[in-house]
Amino acid sequence: MRPKTIEMETDTGNLDLEIGRGRSGTVFKSSTKNGKDLAVKVFSGVDELTNFVNYIFTGAPNAYSWSEDAVKCAHYRREILSTLISYWFDSRVRIANSYGVDWNEEAKAYKIKTEFITGRPVNLHHPFSSETDWELNDLTIKVMKPLQKRLIESGFDGLVWQAGKGNPIALNNFLLDNEGNWVWIDAESGVPALFPLNPLSLFSFYLPHSFKRKRALFDDVNTKQLKRYLKLEKDELTKKIGATAFDELMHSVGKLEKHQQEWKSIRRIKKSITYNLKKDKLTQEQADWYSKNQLAWYSRELTRLLKKGIVKIIYKLPAKVIRKLLSINYWQLIKNTVRFVFIGKYRKESVEELVKSRIAEWENRGQLSKEHADYLRDQAEHESTSPYLADFIILIGLKPLTNIIELLLLPTLYAMGVINEATLAIGVTLGGVIYRTAYTAGKMIYEHLLFSREKRNSRWIALIVGMIPTIGNAAYPTQMVYSASSKSKELAEFLVYDIMSRVGAKIPIWGGKDTQTEHFFNHLPNILIRKRKSA
Repeated sequence: MRPKTIEMETDTGNLDLEIGRGRSGTVFKSSTKNGKDLAVKVFSGVDELTNFVNYIFTGAPNAYSWSEDAVKCAHYRREILSTLISYWFDSRVRIANSYGVDWNEEAKAYKIKTEFITGRPVNLHHPFSSETDWELNDLTIKVMKPLQKRLIESGFDGLVWQAGKGNPIALNNFLLDNEGNWVWIDAESGVPALFPLNPLSLFSFYLPHSFKRKRALFDDVNTKQLKRYLKLEKDELTKKIGATAFDELMHSVGKLEKHQQEWKSIRRIKKSITYNLKKDKLTQEQADWYSKNQLAWYSRELTRLLKKGIVKIIYKLPAKVIRKLLSINYWQLIKNTVRFVFIGKYRKESVEELVKSRIAEWENRGQLSKEHADYLRDQAEHESTSPYLADFIILIGLKPLTNIIELLLLPTLYAMGVINEATLAIGVTLGGVIYRTAYTAGKMIYEHLLFSREKRNSRWIALIVGMIPTIGNAAYPTQMVYSASSKSKELAEFLVYDIMSRVGAKIPIWGGKDTQTEHFFNHLPNILIRKRKSA
């Protein structure tokens, strides 16, 4: 049954506790005046790249921030889907209910007040995750795929983007609640649905629907198709929710249709002017004048964009790079590296500090229980003298220095004519591979010359893995997994999973924490680790 909205009952306005941040806005935990917990999403649009993409395709940043019709569409979509998702999946899947929309004066943007969900995202894979490894497959295959199909059948073509069709970021739009059911918490897009990771989705679905509508697909609902669908399902729906609730559902569809028509029919120039008016960048008199003198508005916007781009490219970006380079204490970096190489106590402390910081990161994210985190910390203390962990920390510690060589020294040498284009390209693209290979090969030669066979530490796995770009950062933890001398297999495995997860989290555009991209990289080490365990 459609939830009762509380648009007349305002939230307390206390938005101090930030609980999430996405492309379309920032989510805060708040409450109603009678104490009901809320998740309040303010469509502030703080990401410059996202604003730029929306500006290119629509003429203004995300419409939810400035268009009352757009944000009301978000409200009515959730009302309708609250009933339909329950009809499709029973209690196994639901959407966080909307309790109304409002204007946030501080951010100069609209906000949507939704049900606060106590839950967590899909667990990452790690040495102790056997009881939660079912979650990723369950959500992606048994929930998101059928949900996408149902949304398309019922006319919610634009919502499949937030439901994950070709969009790996959508995984973090869902939480597993305390009852073990999935809740769709974020159903509002940040950008038009034109940037899926899967090109098949782009050419088979998103582009055809965009051409059909003569605009980029952005949370669009085919209300005619939705009405046809509801007419076909009327008898079954009425049996489940009752005739009164069905009438209310159709009423919400009518409201959605009205507000969507108002929103989608706004001309490009009016979108741009209205956005600036809502942000107090224009007075009403100026907005009226520019609406009548459109060439003046286009001239103003072109001048503003060019000025902003030039300032960013010529001044802000180089200044940011220079500040970053000047902030590095190079003497301290060199001194710490020397201390790490020659002072055992300092090396042990450094190893423990880094490893425990990574364990704490997972524990804070809820990916490790306190029991498992303590177990790994105990292993870190006993394994901190491991030569493989020491080698791992040395390579991690040298990364800032190698980055400076790759991004500053090599381009400088090329500009001076000391090196050619080929050397520059090899140094920049394969710098990490080169320094890892040189370090490992050097250690192997050193031990071969000074130690007997019994005292040498095998580094063949580290040498081979280190030759792989990016993934090579996991060379020494992988060596630990395969080393018979390591007594802390769980710690070694954890470090491998951690490194690969961070690769996925740092992938531009389609990466990030709790995305399918992060989970893809997180599962990559399974082939090697499971092979080792079965040997």
